[in-house]
Amino acid sequence: MGAALDFRHFLSELKKRNVVRVAGVYTVTAWGVFQVAKTIFETLDLPKGASALTLLLLALGLPIAVLVSWAFELGPDGSIRRASKAAAEEPNRRLNWMDWGALAAIATVVVVFAATAFGLAGSLGRDGGAGLRMGAPPSRSVAVLPFANFSKAADAEYFADGLTEEVTNSLAQVPDLKVAGRTSAFYFKGKNEDVREIGRKLNVAHVVEGSVRRSGDRLRVTCQLVSVKNGFHLWSETYDRTMDDAFAIQTEIADGVAEALKAELGAGGRPARPVPRDPEAYRLEVVAKGQVRQKGKAQLQSAQAIYRKLIEMEPDNAEVRADYAYATAYLAQNHLEGDFLPAVRDAERQIAKALALDPKSSSAYVAKGMLSAIRFIREGQQSAEGQAEAAFKRAVELAPRDSEALSLYGDFIAGSRPQEAVTYLRRALEIDPLDRVANNALAGSLFATDKLQEAELRYRMNVELFPEYVDSKEQLGDVLAEQGRLDQAVVWYRMAAAPKTDPAASIQLANYYYNLGMPREAVAALDDWREKPVIGPIIEAIKFLVAGDHQGLMRLAQAGLAQPEPDPVWRSGVVLAGAHLGQFDLAREQLLVTSPELFEPTPKVSPRLASDAVGAAYVIQQTGDQGQARRVLQAVLAATEPKPGLRQMNARRIARVKAYAMLGDKDRALAELRAAIDAGYRVLYDIDAFTRLDLDPTTQSLRGEPRFRAMIREVEASNDTMRRAILARTPAVASRAPLHSRMAGVWKPSIAYSPG
Repeated sequence: MGAALDFRHFLSELKKRNVVRVAGVYTVTAWGVFQVAKTIFETLDLPKGASALTLLLLALGLPIAVLVSWAFELGPDGSIRRASKAAAEEPNRRLNWMDWGALAAIATVVVVFAATAFGLAGSLGRDGGAGLRMGAPPSRSVAVLPFANFSKAADAEYFADGLTEEVTNSLAQVPDLKVAGRTSAFYFKGKNEDVREIGRKLNVAHVVEGSVRRSGDRLRVTCQLVSVKNGFHLWSETYDRTMDDAFAIQTEIADGVAEALKAELGAGGRPARPVPRDPEAYRLEVVAKGQVRQKGKAQLQSAQAIYRKLIEMEPDNAEVRADYAYATAYLAQNHLEGDFLPAVRDAERQIAKALALDPKSSSAYVAKGMLSAIRFIREGQQSAEGQAEAAFKRAVELAPRDSEALSLYGDFIAGSRPQEAVTYLRRALEIDPLDRVANNALAGSLFATDKLQEAELRYRMNVELFPEYVDSKEQLGDVLAEQGRLDQAVVWYRMAAAPKTDPAASIQLANYYYNLGMPREAVAALDDWREKPVIGPIIEAIKFLVAGDHQGLMRLAQAGLAQPEPDPVWRSGVVLAGAHLGQFDLAREQLLVTSPELFEPTPKVSPRLASDAVGAAYVIQQTGDQGQARRVLQAVLAATEPKPGLRQMNARRIARVKAYAMLGDKDRALAELRAAIDAGYRVLYDIDAFTRLDLDPTTQSLRGEPRFRAMIREVEASNDTMRRAILARTPAVASRAPLHSRMAGVWKPSIAYSPG
């Protein structure tokens, strides 16, 4: 009863002190102020965060107004006095229906304001303010969507795609204009999405849409600039001309869009117009660019042929030479097309000529970086690692707004300096938010900094966005395998290998199958590549190793080296076979060619080649050079020393196991193996040399150690459990028995580098 009286007294005080009316007047006034401010902010195209901040400030003002009304009152003589004195002089008042309605309205507004403030604070807490910064795109921002093709010519689709890229490149030269990256814009090709949704995903305020129709020598291009906020057309133009004018059209489109957006065109007004070109040369280059974008084997071969013709037509065109080198390197590595060394020399010549013609060609440095990265992977030459990094870095310096250069540089250094890589990758994603290479590389950087769950989620997102992109599936499988989840890794590698476009996916899948004791599935994964000219012999090498036939591997590798242009991979084959067969002089001879830095007084070891360096140290040791072998092993340990904030990858732990074993420090070797197993190490068959850990020559000193044998059995038991889980899901392909532990490993050199 007393509580009810107290509550009625409280309501009476609200009435007498005019708190309800003050709160109501404040609420209505604040809402009106917010609506006016919101309209002004939208008119001035200010960031959405300005509206959110205004609402938050007005919400904070409501409790202040209520407290002031409760504490003070305006007297009859106009003076302000404390409300407590005035309240004592007046009888209790009852609230009427208007007061109750006002209280309900105020309560509703308070709840809305509180929810808004809480949501805003949560957004700031989660994103560090990114939600406010990225909420509204810059007014001078645009994405060029893929032009629709309305022609029937065989290369018409590639021409439309290439023209889209050329317009994008022209707009990217405007200093005051933010242009979404090509990869993100092309994501929407063939998708009937609303422009507002496209603008939100790409964080741009406008999109350029267009269509291309070719009929004989006539070219008709329609183009319009659309506001994503309301769908209004801000500018449109139709170009009905001959193919001779195609080169001029892209520049005029860029000028029209920039003028419509009132973007600054540089100190000298409009950018200088490109030098007029042969219309046929321009048409061919546009088609080739569209083909390179597809990155399929047939398209790249066609583009390569076009670039050869263009080099003859325009020998002083540095861009054409750089693009030819890019296509050639991509074909040689990702599609294993043609002999490797001739392709490398061909690409290197064109890059050198491109840089002689234009020392500031970012495209040439991108091609140079990619070629050096491929040589590092394929040949194992550590000097190529530094050359690749320097070239990619120079490309970024020359073209800081080129998302591809940023992405490739970040991707390459992610394996050694993931924290630094994040800076470049996030910059690339600001320009090209749907860049699948940058998203993958960022996931890899998260993985390297021990954020495995975040990395896994980002890979899965990339798979959803780009279901045809096998790299995300492969790398997601690697993240799962790193945690010891081989049964789940197999699922993703099956999907990556299914299109039969990437032999590396099939070889890695086979490796996981061998580790799980599923040899039939491993053989089936490799079968599709046995007859291929470049990868076929590598599959044959795997067959010899699975059978424990190192003599067969040696014969195969030596036959490969006897070819006029031997693939560097066969030098590694001789080293591996020689180490198992005791033919150490043969192995050392090849190491002097592939890894001369390991024979220097202070050996240089890349963390990415740590396992190879341990194998080389074994060969050096067996040829009598004990001191040099020890120096190489110490360099391996220094290169793979764990670093704060970074995940110690299992492959690097295993390199340390081998190094300590060779140095005679069994306790440290076993401690490293224990740590690796606890972290998820389950791949006894090494993916770099495909040699099982307990059969590797470098671990001979551990084989009689009970603790070593117990840990090997522990890994086998874990893998056997996963094997049974896989077979329970797919009984139709069940192997009758696991792969016996006495079988030798499977050899596979690193053959894949995927920049896109």
